Amino acid sequence: MKHKAIELDPRKLVVSEQYQARKTASQTPLPQLADSIATVGLLHALAVVKSKKRGFHEVIAGGRRLQAIHHLLDDGRWPEGQLVAGNLYDEENALLVSITENVQREQMHPADEFEAFAELIGQGKTIEDVAAAFGVTATVVRRRLQLGRVAPALMQAYRDNELPLDALMAYAMTDNQERQVQVYSNLNMWDRKSPRVIRGMIEEAMTANHRLVHFIGLDAYQAAGGGVTRDLFADEDDLNGIYLIDRAVVERLALSKLQEAAADLTAQGWAWAEVTLDSEPVSNRYGRVYPEPVDLTPEQQATVAKLQTQEKLLMHDIAILEDEEEKADEDEWEALNQQLDELQEQIRAVEDQCAAYTDSQKKVAGCIVRLDYQGVLDIVEGLIRPEDRAQAQEQQQDADGVGRVSLPAVKTRPTHSERLVRQLTANKTAIVQAALANNPKVALAVLVAQLARRHFGAGYYSYGGFGLGISTSCEPLAADAPDFQESRAGQELARIEQHWGDVITPGSDGGELAWALSQDTETLLELLAYLVAVTVQGIQHQESSQANTLDQLAELLNIQMPEWWRATGETYLSHVSKDRLVEVVSEGASPEQAAPLVRMKKKEAIDAAEQALVGTSWLPSIMKIKD
Repeated sequence: MKHKAIELDPRKLVVSEQYQARKTASQTPLPQLADSIATVGLLHALAVVKSKKRGFHEVIAGGRRLQAIHHLLDDGRWPEGQLVAGNLYDEENALLVSITENVQREQMHPADEFEAFAELIGQGKTIEDVAAAFGVTATVVRRRLQLGRVAPALMQAYRDNELPLDALMAYAMTDNQERQVQVYSNLNMWDRKSPRVIRGMIEEAMTANHRLVHFIGLDAYQAAGGGVTRDLFADEDDLNGIYLIDRAVVERLALSKLQEAAADLTAQGWAWAEVTLDSEPVSNRYGRVYPEPVDLTPEQQATVAKLQTQEKLLMHDIAILEDEEEKADEDEWEALNQQLDELQEQIRAVEDQCAAYTDSQKKVAGCIVRLDYQGVLDIVEGLIRPEDRAQAQEQQQDADGVGRVSLPAVKTRPTHSERLVRQLTANKTAIVQAALANNPKVALAVLVAQLARRHFGAGYYSYGGFGLGISTSCEPLAADAPDFQESRAGQELARIEQHWGDVITPGSDGGELAWALSQDTETLLELLAYLVAVTVQGIQHQESSQANTLDQLAELLNIQMPEWWRATGETYLSHVSKDRLVEVVSEGASPEQAAPLVRMKKKEAIDAAEQALVGTSWLPSIMKIKD
């Protein structure tokens, strides 16, 4: 297509409204493009046609470049009398030229851009020079330079679309390319793409979102001489993007602050107070004394009764909403859960006032001073060290004439409601059933053991079936676990049920026996495994820490529970309080990821908790296989 190269006065150029093919605005800000042109000049000639206005031309390709030049003219940065290069086309080809320039242009691959920036800096250019030349900010250049230092093998994986950009950014947290490749090689194909997992492997420094830092304050750490580094790819206000280099300084400041709290406790009469940076449950090597009951005032009793009535009404309303197939009003559901959390907190606050430690108890007992998962001071009171147990026993004998420490325990609420216990144990039962249904050898052994127990332990039964004293009794798992049918175990059991339902047609003429007699042993064992499996029972109404026959079967089958079940909004998270959500994320992911949930609404906290637990193997105690 013929054209004529000409030089043009930018003051006599306008963007063509008729032939400009690009209608959508570019993401590159106009001032930055102007800076780039001012630094390196106009690299590509403008495509133009003659305008109907005498002496003017219309730009059909390069409209943003012209706008940037006009921006320079307005700022007084365009040299006086300087012309711009242009290619003059016939009007009949104008639209085709405009479309061709925009469609045929191929963007530079981001990896090439990263390496190009690094090469320019290596040639002596400053970050500001590169930023102006490419029309970007200095922060963007710094980030590109950091990515340009990623190991070649990882950069190639990015070019080949085997690594997403956010994962590449996570590897770029360290300049040590050997460490980058080592982490990449040690992770499985999924985790090597997870920024959270990668950062956890590469960066061992403490972030500003750590519970210890929340406790002492970032300013106090820096005032004590502690150094920080920043993740170039994190937002300015993202505490997870600030890394504290001197962990020892953090721990020293935290211990000092905890020791101040411990000194206050011993001044209040406690025999001892120990400090720890550990947030794990207190060791069971300690004995306990509990506060003596104190009668509530009539006003406090009336308050508790009123709050408990409101609590029951709210739980009833929430249960109705959750039983509906679709929540009519999600905001209402959120508001009710928020009210329930607040009510339960008020009830606990009043109940805490109905018990107090006596001076004699404090003389023999002590406290552990620590932090919770949010970095809030947490004091565990009334602990008896092993060496003090005899003294505590004697003290209690003097008090009630009995040689033991036996004071009323503080009232505690169960972690999980009865309804959730039934739901979880129904799912656990289904998982054992599904595993057993696929293991004929174990199913046969279980059946034989059960028959032997019945025969040798309770005599001979001769009712039903084909003269055998055997019947099948199946628990209605779906009735207690609405999420059962969609679970992996539910789908696996449905698949096996469908298979045998297509093979066997029950009848009153003994057709099942005729069919069974015609089958080989392997087929009969496979069917037996399923029939035995669906009789497995294990639904509980209260949580228990003791192992049972369901755990015994699960251990025998070597079931890996996280492969069958994970905590989601539907399976677990929407059925517990927001405080419990924070505990779960702290245990399953990290205290740093749990902290933001405190300030969220319940629905947002559920979604955030579910996302945080992705890729983890966290299980509530009910779903764990107990030894």
